[in-house]
Amino acid sequence: MKKVLFFVTLLVLTLAPVASVAVAQDTPKALEDGKLTIAWIPKALNNPVFELGRDGCFAAAKELTEMGPYEVECLYLGSVASDMAEQARVMADAVAQGVDAIGVSCNSDAGCVEPINSAIEAGIPVMTWDSDSPESNRFTYLGVSNYLGGRAAADLLIRTMGTEGKVALLTGVPGAPNLEQRIQGFKDFTSKYPGIEIVTTVACNDDINLGVQVVEETMQSYPDLDGWFFVGLWPIFAGRGAMPLFEEAALNGGMKAIAFDTLPVELEWLKDGLLHGLVGQKYWGWGYDTMHMLYNNVIYGTPFEDFTNSGMDIVTINNVDAMATAWETQDFTQPLPPPFPGE
Repeated sequence: MKKVLFFVTLLVLTLAPVASVAVAQDTPKALEDGKLTIAWIPKALNNPVFELGRDGCFAAAKELTEMGPYEVECLYLGSVASDMAEQARVMADAVAQGVDAIGVSCNSDAGCVEPINSAIEAGIPVMTWDSDSPESNRFTYLGVSNYLGGRAAADLLIRTMGTEGKVALLTGVPGAPNLEQRIQGFKDFTSKYPGIEIVTTVACNDDINLGVQVVEETMQSYPDLDGWFFVGLWPIFAGRGAMPLFEEAALNGGMKAIAFDTLPVELEWLKDGLLHGLVGQKYWGWGYDTMHMLYNNVIYGTPFEDFTNSGMDIVTINNVDAMATAWETQDFTQPLPPPFPGE
């Protein structure tokens, strides 16, 4: 168990937020129209997880405009639902509109290659955030290490469930690179424990109602399930009472559940005993940091590493109140207390 404890402690201490100060070379690039328009493109507009990133994007645009010398616009674009073909169309429309830069969360790593490369060929810098397209020519990817996030989720489940039991996984769009990396990290970590059996992985295509359906169907098929890993929080948005079999097992049957993301609804579920650990991303930074990075790249020619680590948050019952306060105050700059005091 010492190795497990060391992993999470190291993870919490080393994954710091991205620096978000727009400071680079001395001489800015001249813009003929005095305006910098950056297209910020999530996987979908119907997924509430992207709304905080949108707000960060708008806040950064306001801040950069006030700094001068240019007016900066965050152009919030996307398809209604997660669909790679629609996302490619949105990106093409952004290029046709003459945006100055693009930040995109890819629905498919392979599917994003052509749209990204076409934008770059048109002279528009592109970076990815949240979900990457590593084979494209984007100049950097901003996000958590989804693989390490999956390992952290597995560690949390083992701490609460133990080293034996039947486990199910819920994912979103099959093939989405960020989700696949989380699953792989989870599986690699749990593979060290022969007593843990992953009985099924079900997909909901980022749809809340479908997520509810497949979770409840899984509970019917495996009434003796010991644990869940929600690779995203889709069915939780349906609210209390939508998954009675899941809730009964979590509250009264000893089943444990770990989820990605740390949105307020999940914090309430954790406090109520429906979830037992969360692995969170820097949602505000998806928009805020992306805007600053694209601004620096366009205006100052600032280079970035291939991967820019945004950091992650580990939330348990021991620090959930601190995360709830961050949401209430909209101040995510303070570090969380440790998820396991004394380690």
